[in-house]
Amino acid sequence: METSNTNRNIWIFGGTGYIGSALVNHLAADSRNRLHLLIHKRTPYRYLEPFTTINSSLSGFDPFWLERYPPDVIFHLARPGAGRNITRFIRSNLGRRANTRMVRIMKGLEKKPAVVYVSGSLMYGTRGADDPAFEDSALQPGSFAAHYIRNEQPWLQAQAAGLPDVRFARPGWIVGPGSWFRQFFWEPYKQTGIVPCYGTGDHPMSLIHIEDCAAMVDALALHGQKGSNLNVFSGPVITHREFCTMMAEILHTTIMEVPYDQMIKSYGKTTATALISSTPMGTLYPRVHEKARIKYPGPREILSHVCGLLENI
Repeated sequence: METSNTNRNIWIFGGTGYIGSALVNHLAADSRNRLHLLIHKRTPYRYLEPFTTINSSLSGFDPFWLERYPPDVIFHLARPGAGRNITRFIRSNLGRRANTRMVRIMKGLEKKPAVVYVSGSLMYGTRGADDPAFEDSALQPGSFAAHYIRNEQPWLQAQAAGLPDVRFARPGWIVGPGSWFRQFFWEPYKQTGIVPCYGTGDHPMSLIHIEDCAAMVDALALHGQKGSNLNVFSGPVITHREFCTMMAEILHTTIMEVPYDQMIKSYGKTTATALISSTPMGTLYPRVHEKARIKYPGPREILSHVCGLLENI
């Protein structure tokens, strides 16, 4: 793994979540990274003992800590949790206010860090298989992203203004032993012995392994240009049906189609829409992808490793 040549003071907002935990593990593997985490009360403190931890919400964060531990880079993964649409609306607006304040704090720092905001491919909206989203594509947020964009709007505006150095990492479908993959694929498989295939299965997917996602997010900080973004994915775009069929082959089983109306009944419209979202991705920055030195370059490698992990839990 390629790393920086000097020590880095790194702050992580949201370091105990799904992507955040993987990023902490990735960064902690290099002793030159000094990690400082903004955490909440329900955090597993024993796991975080090697790092500086500040217990606070984003909205109540005291900028004194950034003066005491001046950041070279801030990884921002803190965003509203799941819930009903009205809950997401309220939380995302509270997040927008907190992030507006945080942007002001960044602008006031004597030494301005790079801020890597971890967003998602849903920000690009629905696109055809022959129209992949690149880093300069217009944002047309759909599903959950229609709420989350309020949370990151202050950073989008700061990036457009050129101050501070704001970069957006937008991962595709992140495959790991938790989150959406476990809830919507692994657990249904364990209950029925069959892999679900949502909707018609024609919608394209850009995949990334959770560990490689962390490596690529860090690569954006290390090797990306100031104010640049990065689409985070590996391997070719595949259809949802190809994804499900590949998983079924690895597990020696079959797939079962789940119609859209059944998805709505089971999960609600917003989640159902996300599960059949169509956002193939490309990149303008293949060099940054190469610098990440990912471990799982294609869909089969990704699925084989993650299914193997889950089978042994």
